Formats: sequence, structure tokens, C-alpha cells
Amino acid sequence: MVVALPTTALAHERFVKHDVLRPFPHDFFFHVDGNVLSIATRVCLAMAAVLFLWFRRQAIQAFLDRKLRAGSNRRRLELIRVGLRFVTDQPVDTSWFRRVEEWAVILFLRCPGLVLMYAAANSSLVMPTYPLAEPTKVLFQYASVALGIAIITQLALPLCGAAIFAIFGYIVVAYDWKLAVDVLPVLSVAMVYVTCPWDSHVRPITSLSRRQIRLVRLVLGFSFFALGWMKIYNPDDVIGVAQNFPTVTEDIFIKLFYCGTDPQLKTGCWLMAFALSEVLTGFLVMVGAFSRAWAVQMVYVFTKLMVVDFGWPEIPHLYPISAFLTLAFSNQLSNELDGEPTVVGSTISKRPRWGLAVSAALSWLMIFPLLYALTLTQRPFLRTSTTTSATRPTEVGSRPK
Repeated sequence: MVVALPTTALAHERFVKHDVLRPFPHDFFFHVDGNVLSIATRVCLAMAAVLFLWFRRQAIQAFLDRKLRAGSNRRRLELIRVGLRFVTDQPVDTSWFRRVEEWAVILFLRCPGLVLMYAAANSSLVMPTYPLAEPTKVLFQYASVALGIAIITQLALPLCGAAIFAIFGYIVVAYDWKLAVDVLPVLSVAMVYVTCPWDSHVRPITSLSRRQIRLVRLVLGFSFFALGWMKIYNPDDVIGVAQNFPTVTEDIFIKLFYCGTDPQLKTGCWLMAFALSEVLTGFLVMVGAFSRAWAVQMVYVFTKLMVVDFGWPEIPHLYPISAFLTLAFSNQLSNELDGEPTVVGSTISKRPRWGLAVSAALSWLMIFPLLYALTLTQRPFLRTSTTTSATRPTEVGSRPK
């Protein structure tokens, strides 16, 4: 089966057009100049600020609670407290929150089945990044549909999880390993499947344990952390999307990171800001700093891409939407920074509260060493292809001495 499919992916196939319409100087990605340094510094400062607020969230919450208690009625004060508990990843003990949590878990556990069927109908494996080829095309299509049915009916979920891990390993071997990064987020649900009971089909699963939520958060966070760096390592695909859909470059959140940079290099600056914002989000989700806030933002981003920018071709975005909804409405959140318990009313930290210096140092380590390391790598830029013809750059920029 491995021999039947191409050993390397010749194109990063997407459901949306992503041809590079105008040549872009690849030298931009081989050195840290003023534009890149400006963007990276802003992202680093944003990460440091968020981490500092996370370390001081208990003191801030107590201060706000004292100030609001005097000037607010009981009902308004209760709503404000629920909002603060939501933002600071503490359990929210309300009936509506629990109902949304159950719905999000059901969607999260079943949505991969729909994605698999949609991909099979479009002659691909899991997602359009991995096109199927003869003679095993039909075999993989039927296998994907069978796996999708098992997922939707919750039949032998541990076996479904093992199948997803096997598919990921197959993608790494049969396709280019760099493209396998795209499927990393799907491993978050595979982690949950393998921890479910074998008789899952007779046990409707409407909630996840603390351990399962932690696995989802770690895998999702690392996935987007890696996807951000991969956009810088292999920028052609994202540049092509930006040139075919210019509206994606006007997102207000991304503009905050690249406004004021060279307008002649707008596409490259947007890509760098987009990639590092994914690094920022992925890292903070991975360590559990304001997981709900980042999850809500990611739900907005993916919904906007699916509904406003790309439309039906990006319907597989339902999976990351369901995954982040599960994080946003979970009462089993934890974090890797201070080990704070999630018992309602508890304010005791298991580890010392860190300050601004630790936040700044950690942020610098997550951004600049890896960014500089990428400028030292000699890599061939992957070429893209779609159903329409387009002008392509003929030369890859070399790294300056």
C-alpha cells in the first residue's frame, strides 16, 4: 500500500485555490530583517503580557471582586463572577454551561467521522493535503467511510483511535513529512478515543475527564505551535492563498502584528504575523494560559474562514471548531505553569507565582531562537498546484552570507 501511493507529495492540495500568482522573494524568509524583527518583537511582547497576566490572575480577580462588590447588585455581581471564572479557566457551575459542554463533546467526538467521509468523497485521505491514487484509491475511500461510521456510532472508539494513529504514520511514510503537520490536530481526538471504554457504543459520552481534556489541550496547542513554524519553513502555500483571497490579509488581529511594516512586502509580513500568531496561540494553549479565551478566538477565526472567506470548500474546519469549543466549555481545565487546582472556590497555587522576568524570558525563548534557526536552514520550497494555471517564481532566494 505504501508503494502504491507517491513517496512524496508533489503539491499541497487544498480545496481552495492557492497558486502563487505573483513571484515573492524567498530571501524574506532567510534572514531576520527590520520587518521580521518588528513582527517577532510584537508577538514576543504579547506573549509576555499574557503570561504575566496569567501569573497574576488571582490577585487581579480578587481586586476586581472587592471593587465590584460595593457598587453592583447581587445579580450583576454574580454575572461578573461567572465571566471572571470563565476567563481565568476556573469551573463554571451553571446549568447552561454544562449543557453547552455536553453538546461540544458530542460534536467533537463525532465530527471526525464527517470529515473522513467528506475527504473520501473528494478522493483524499483525511484531508485534501493527501490525494489518493490508483490502484488503492477505492480501498482507502471505503475504509475512510467505514471508520467514519464507527466514529459517528461510537463503535469501538479505542480501535478508531488506533486507526487514526496508523493513518498518521502512513501519511508520514507515504507523503512528505512536512505535510503531515497538517493532520496533527486530528491526533487530539485520537488521544481521547484510545482512552475510552471498548463498549463505548452503549455508553453515550457527553463529558471528558481531566486527563482527557489535558491531552486534547496539549496536542491542539503543540499542533498549532508546529503549524505556525511550518508556515515560515514552507511559505508558498499560504502566500498562494493570500494572493487568491486578499481579504484574509485584512484580519484586524493579524494586522496588529504587521501594521507599519514595508507595504511592498505586505504578503510576506502578513504571513510572518499569521505564522507567529499561531505560534503564540499554540504555545499558550499548550501550557494552559487562558485556554478558554484562546479557544473562543480560534472558534471565531475558523468560523470566519469557513463562512466568510472560503465558504463550503473549508467545511473540514468543523473539526477544529468542535475541538476548541470543547476546551472553551470544559470544567476540567488545568495548566502546566503553576498547577493550580480547579476546585470551585480554591485560590491556592501549588507552585510559586512567577513574574514579569520569567514571562519575558519564556516568551523570548519560544520566539527568537527558533526564528533564527529557520534562517539557517536550506530547504526547497514546495510547489503548489491547482486546477487553474498561474505564474510561478522560477528561482528560490538564497540565504545571504
